[in-house]
Amino acid sequence: MTQSKSKLTLIEVLAKTTYQVQITKSSNKEFDRPIAFGSGFLVNYKNELIFVTADHNIHIEDYELYERTGIDNVASIFNNISKKEEFSTLLTPVGPFYYMEKFDITKPNEKPELFDVAICLMNKEKIEAPFLTEQINDHNGNVLVQPNEPKFTFSEEQMVEATTNDHYFIYGKIKPEIRTVFLHRIDTMKENITFIQQSGDYLLFNTNEIITDGKDWSGLSGSAVLNQEGNCVGVLCSINEGTKSIWVKSIQKVKVLMDVAILQEQLANEKSTTGNNVYKK
Repeated sequence: MTQSKSKLTLIEVLAKTTYQVQITKSSNKEFDRPIAFGSGFLVNYKNELIFVTADHNIHIEDYELYERTGIDNVASIFNNISKKEEFSTLLTPVGPFYYMEKFDITKPNEKPELFDVAICLMNKEKIEAPFLTEQINDHNGNVLVQPNEPKFTFSEEQMVEATTNDHYFIYGKIKPEIRTVFLHRIDTMKENITFIQQSGDYLLFNTNEIITDGKDWSGLSGSAVLNQEGNCVGVLCSINEGTKSIWVKSIQKVKVLMDVAILQEQLANEKSTTGNNVYKK
């Protein structure tokens, strides 16, 4: 599923590697209105197709209390295939998700630090519909991205480390608003982003200008952060309004979670073949 990006413009690469998601309380999308919107992306890693997003998109309550509540909300990816007769668009639910916490054994009384990335190992055979692009125009009405083209996944070679020599970009849809039965969002591309330094488990990037309105970033959590070559360096987790700071989980750190999830699935499959019961999240 990984395609060559060499002949594409940067906006095409950004649009084709970013997947929009909606979050609901249950899987009954006919009656359950979205409680949040976010972004994510797909990677081919060790022969697995993995969906990556920000953990706070899935576990909203956990980040309000900063502790694990056991509440798993439901994430669904927009396929961007409209059902005009039903005034709706096709969605692909994803899950279960793997997620982690970080413990400091020298401070047993402190709450564990939440790892703000969640991943899902996708079953390729159960993906019933393709993920397609929506049309994107510039301010003059010129088409930048054609509609109904297949989206991309990142390969292992396209997951790289951030450097101070590169420029970085983020694409997504912001300011989601449901008007009657229709969902309205605004396309945005954040550019002129620079890598500053690693800070703990996160990478600190700076925008070109001070972030004055957090709503200009609402819906971008979980987006891939790309360099000018179209390679992924991490997952957007948060921004600091009133500053230039945005915080990104390194794709190298995400690989650790992906390795754990793959090993867990392998162990579960081995035990299931022997007839043993296995607990799954």
